[in-house]
Amino acid sequence: MKNIPTGIKSFRKLRDENYYFVDKTRMIKDFLERGSEVTLVTRPSQKK
Repeated sequence: MKNIPTGIKSFRKLRDENYYFVDKTRMIKDFLERGSEVTLVTRPSQKK
């Protein structure tokens, strides 16, 4: 069973230790095709 990553920043660790991850590479194509002047991409704040 795959693990759910929490606070892991290393892609290699995600792969090597069998964690779930979501590849959002196709989003880049969508951003480029829209032709918007501004695109805001937000992310959750990092826990310290």
